[in-house]
Amino acid sequence: MPSADVTLTEAMMTLAEAGIRLRLPYQDVHRLMLLGTLESTKRGSRWYVKRVDVERVAAERDRARHP
Repeated sequence: MPSADVTLTEAMMTLAEAGIRLRLPYQDVHRLMLLGTLESTKRGSRWYVKRVDVERVAAERDRARHP
């Protein structure tokens, strides 16, 4: 059975990782988190966002660039 940390790693990503995936600065990813576009959780001193939400936003951004 996978540990909680493995599950967290697979389902969540840091704001920095999300920024790389979305090609956005950390501050913009943080703003998306505050607006509720990216569901987040804090573990220790780090914020994590749902990988599925990041992929959804990435797909929306790709569609907007290439209609």
